[in-house]
Amino acid sequence: MTNTSLLRCATAFLVLSCYIWLFGITGVIEGEQRTAYADEGLEFVPPVGSISGSDNNSEGEERIFSALNANINPLNNPKPGFVDLPGGNTPAGRNNPASDDSQSDSQSDTEPLPPPEVPDIPTPTTASPPTNTTTTPAPTAAPEPTTTTTPTQTTTAPPPPTTTTTPRDNETVIDPSLLPRLTVQTPNGQVTDTALNIISRIVQNEVGSAFDVEAIKAQAVASYTYVMHYQSQGRAANAELSSIASERVTESVREVLGQALYFNGDYIAAVYCASSAGFTASSANVWGGDIPYLRSVRTEFDIEHDPNYGLTATFSSNDVRVAVLERTGIQLTGAPGQWLEIVGRVDTVYVGAMTVGGRSSYTASDGREVQFTGRHFRDIMGGGRIFRSAAFEFSYNPSTDFFTFITYGYGHGVGLSQNGANILARQFGYDYKQILAFYYPGAALR
Repeated sequence: MTNTSLLRCATAFLVLSCYIWLFGITGVIEGEQRTAYADEGLEFVPPVGSISGSDNNSEGEERIFSALNANINPLNNPKPGFVDLPGGNTPAGRNNPASDDSQSDSQSDTEPLPPPEVPDIPTPTTASPPTNTTTTPAPTAAPEPTTTTTPTQTTTAPPPPTTTTTPRDNETVIDPSLLPRLTVQTPNGQVTDTALNIISRIVQNEVGSAFDVEAIKAQAVASYTYVMHYQSQGRAANAELSSIASERVTESVREVLGQALYFNGDYIAAVYCASSAGFTASSANVWGGDIPYLRSVRTEFDIEHDPNYGLTATFSSNDVRVAVLERTGIQLTGAPGQWLEIVGRVDTVYVGAMTVGGRSSYTASDGREVQFTGRHFRDIMGGGRIFRSAAFEFSYNPSTDFFTFITYGYGHGVGLSQNGANILARQFGYDYKQILAFYYPGAALR
């Protein structure tokens, strides 16, 4: 190869090298990106469920409510006194000195109005009612218990949602200033205020701010109806008021304020409880007197969703002995495993007649004969948050000398279930009208 050829090859190589070097520089100048790593620059997202109030709710406001507002009123048992519920000559509520629920002797003989026309939906999977798990034998020679008649139960599934949960355009919101002022009897005396303030403070106290809006509205209508039921008769309803109501509760109340439930043209006794037990209880089996719109309704969704379904309470045999002696005068003797027996149930799941110490009744201090029922035994054992429901089963363990009670529901179980209303709204999309129609069958909303 001549010197000229070598020079040409060297020149070509030099030019190619310069081109490659310049191309690389140009690529960087024009924005060539470096390799990205998977964990760089990612925004932190809190774990699901770590924000209070966020469960099953798309509204941002609920995410910041305190845990206190997420719960219903813990003092909801007994609910406001229902002194005018129909009953027999010896109403059940008067048989127990520990009970705050009493009623007059008038008897309802009206028939329920037809339910709203809605398409059927499949009935939820049937669950067996709780059964008594005690292994102790029945006391011998026990007196014949008083039979309690179980009213006809509504066992159809609740109506499916057919409307949205936002206010409807064809509904008229009543100006709160046009409604009469309300007076209620509180533990601290009578309080008179505007309807908006009274009902908002009742609702805030009963269910708080974190419930679904439709459940809050249902509680508002029930509370307003309950107060007006008494006020229309010149009396003040018993109620507990929160010191202040949140904006969310107040606005929800405002949207339905003035709407009430009626039966035969009168305000109904719109009673309510914290939770039912797979079935609501009928007024007949709680206070005496069959009220058409307060009959037992099947609520199987409680089994899966209600926080008060299947709670446990334990008592030593001495706890039971002392409570029974103090409240009934009965001295329990013998084997503790033979002290208690469930004789029958009413409204499917609630304990009806039972025996205590082999006796089906006891004599009160005023001379009245009081029949033992699940509701009365619950009161004997303290009721409230300790022993939450008359729907229960129990067992006795001789090795530990403790009774274990499993309760279902919270409160008397009659009428609107507050947790149930929230379940229907959140889990199944019901609006407040459908919730009220479900829990008060035959009552008219207007």
